[in-house]
Amino acid sequence: MRKIIIVLLSLFISSIGYTDTEKTITIINNGKAGGSYNARTQMYKQGLMDAGYNVLYEDVGKISQAVKMFKETTQPTIMVYSNNQVHQQKLFHTEENFIILEYQQLMYVCQTFESKGKTDVLTVAHGKGYDKSLIYKTLGDGIILIPYKNSGDMLKGILGGDVDMMINNQGSSLKYENSGKGECEPSQQLPIMQATVIGTNVDVKEIRKILFDITNSEEFTKYHTSNQLDRPSSDWDSELSNVKTLEKQWQE
Repeated sequence: MRKIIIVLLSLFISSIGYTDTEKTITIINNGKAGGSYNARTQMYKQGLMDAGYNVLYEDVGKISQAVKMFKETTQPTIMVYSNNQVHQQKLFHTEENFIILEYQQLMYVCQTFESKGKTDVLTVAHGKGYDKSLIYKTLGDGIILIPYKNSGDMLKGILGGDVDMMINNQGSSLKYENSGKGECEPSQQLPIMQATVIGTNVDVKEIRKILFDITNSEEFTKYHTSNQLDRPSSDWDSELSNVKTLEKQWQE
């Protein structure tokens, strides 16, 4: 009888261990506090924990290092991403890694009122992963490009008077315009920026179901609404086709 109890306990413990292992997932944070990558990562992290996942959190904070980790890992892993990074990072959206198109938005060009009419070169804040040739094509050659880590840092830079202009996402641009220190306009020349989630060593269509529910949470809905983000929700095949088409436009 004692042997039977021991065997049953062993099977019970093993089944618990198997379940925990099965629901363990790594999420790589490729952003810094104040940026959209970081904000999105934190919401997905919490959502996965609420859904019963054991979340292993890798707080990398740098897109190039995060991409390297993503490419090399053998563990189930997800990472927020966007189509304006694919050429710089040599990591494109594919059938193997694409999970979800979370939202899309126009890029904005903002300028301080103080720099209006400035006769010498203008300083322009931009994200590190942006193709510089696209920016020159949009704004001309009479500019000096200043790379920033994330959208939040760009916003701080222009608010602090460190740059004359910035090319930024919709959320940060609207915040800047509301400051009364300058004006912003959506660019008709720069490509549309699409925010995605990618994964490796996971069933992308299965994890998509979980992430889709997470993006419908109150916190995510508030984030999308406050930043006036367009969510072109569709089926997996259509979203991937859309993303693969538009990401090509992010290289001159």
